[in-house]
Amino acid sequence: MKLKRKTWNNILIFSVVIFFGLMLLPDYLRHQRHAREMPDGVITLVTSRSEVLALRFSHLTLTRTLDGWQTDKPLLISPTELAQRWLGLKGTQVNDATLQSLRPQLTAPRTLELLRSPDQEPIRITYYQQPQFWLMQNEQGQWLAVSVDSRYLFPLTKS
Repeated sequence: MKLKRKTWNNILIFSVVIFFGLMLLPDYLRHQRHAREMPDGVITLVTSRSEVLALRFSHLTLTRTLDGWQTDKPLLISPTELAQRWLGLKGTQVNDATLQSLRPQLTAPRTLELLRSPDQEPIRITYYQQPQFWLMQNEQGQWLAVSVDSRYLFPLTKS
């Protein structure tokens, strides 16, 4: 039995679709598991962690290299640990009513740029340091409140 060219083309196309599906399956399953693990009202600051090549603050830059993360300032912890802290941040989602009530206190915005590949626009994250928490806007435009000490996010040495 000899198969026709059209049949072979269909087999090839189907095989490519199956191959891509198998390649994307681990990411899909990881995302589904991650979505189930977080309690209601808790959201992440960064969802595309693996794509981030650098974190650029106004006073500090963390850059991913083949050996891990590097920084341009001396830190109390490793640059890799600091990058993981920022990329793994989770917080309580802030609703619109709460955000509006906080607006008068939000006077000194800061920006974190997440640099990805050169052909992609950087992700800009706005954040405010409040006395009791940090207010941050994630890459989806959602606001989250994160309660951590400033030394957790910026463990700079005094030099």
